Amino acid sequence: MVIEAWGRPETATNNATDCHEGYYGVRLYRDPRGRFHVGVCIQRMDLCLPLEEFVASSVASEIRKLRERDYYDLTA
Repeated sequence: MVIEAWGRPETATNNATDCHEGYYGVRLYRDPRGRFHVGVCIQRMDLCLPLEEFVASSVASEIRKLRERDYYDLTA
């Protein structure tokens, strides 16, 4: 089995140089006021979005497409 590094080609600034870790999944953070934020990069906390914004964003759509492609590749 080969483990492929996932990058986020649509929303990563420059995937070849900025993304050293690859995409591992979303992370849910809670700020001091109790609001939830979604993080998609372990190196770039500035890319975190409030949960409500994330759900409606193109980032969520991009992640869904990556998951669907990976599922298809694994089951084909």
